Amino acid sequence: MKLGPLYIVVLTAGVACRSAQSQGLLTEEARLPAQFGMLSNAVELRDGRVVFTDTRNKLFLRGDFKTGRVDTLGARVDSVKPTAPAQYRYPGWVAHLAGDTLAMVDFSAIRTTLWSEAGRPLGVLPIKPVGGETPVLLYDTVGAGYKIDYQTILGGGEPGQTVRPDSIPVLRITLSRGRVDTIARLAAPEYGDAVFGEEVQQAAKVFAPNDFFGVLPDGTAWVARGRENRVDWRSRDGKWVRGEPHAFTKVPVTDADKERVLSQVREQGKQFGMPQELKIVYPFAETKPPFDFALGHPAGEVWLQRPRSDERASLVYDVFDRKGTWRREVTFPRNASLAGFGANGVVYGSIRNDDGSRSVGRFRLK
Repeated sequence: MKLGPLYIVVLTAGVACRSAQSQGLLTEEARLPAQFGMLSNAVELRDGRVVFTDTRNKLFLRGDFKTGRVDTLGARVDSVKPTAPAQYRYPGWVAHLAGDTLAMVDFSAIRTTLWSEAGRPLGVLPIKPVGGETPVLLYDTVGAGYKIDYQTILGGGEPGQTVRPDSIPVLRITLSRGRVDTIARLAAPEYGDAVFGEEVQQAAKVFAPNDFFGVLPDGTAWVARGRENRVDWRSRDGKWVRGEPHAFTKVPVTDADKERVLSQVREQGKQFGMPQELKIVYPFAETKPPFDFALGHPAGEVWLQRPRSDERASLVYDVFDRKGTWRREVTFPRNASLAGFGANGVVYGSIRNDDGSRSVGRFRLK
């Protein structure tokens, strides 16, 4: 039996001790009263409201912390009409373009629709198809979209040959002209043998370090280097600033970590028809990476989420500035994780409730 893509949930751990002077404090200010399935990211609007997607219930939403009101934008459908921008199948990510314009990325329809901050659909964003059948996730406010070209490792070579490039290109697409250029390269994953029943496939090692890419509104790009635990910056004119590696504690991968990942692989595989009794063996790294998620602050910071040894522990983020220098750590309240940034020190978080649902919180960083 030929299986589809390998779905890997990377859950890792590691906390280092540092001085209190380097710690940022978060205080919860408000919380939307509604509950959601799973939050993507939160984008602040100019009037203080936020937009986000519920990726479990597949809804595009806008919330008002002043009134507690949550509105559903557009409509989820099973079959999207190409000329209907208000429709979506799997809303997965939100970005703010220039002025009043929002971009909502539909993972299933593989398209980006444009919306006003008032919630009115404006149209479907025409994007030159490059790098395979995956959506463009990242946008700046000066007219470009960005896409990691995973096609270079997923296929495209001669039949029967395994493609294992040394790096993965990051493509910049000029939206108005369709011009495409490569602006960065990410380290290729580490691979090992994965077993699915009687079939053996090559798969990325779980808990191995990975690079993350992001872009600021002004087109400045950054790359968080997983193997070195550093952040490199690229200006719009192509000049690079190499960040300083930051020391971290290597934490061994435990049998409990492996069991948790395999359990989640089986759970996710249900929706793709994967037999639950199928023998599954994944390749695992020996130690956990310095971070397993990264998000850029529009003001010129990158927040790297440290993995945890205990899933009940609070999440800690290492913050790097625009010169690639580590500045501080920020600890989130228990059960909360980073979802986005706002003006004047506002940080948005996804809060896990006791029943497994999610709430959206607004925090203030001090």
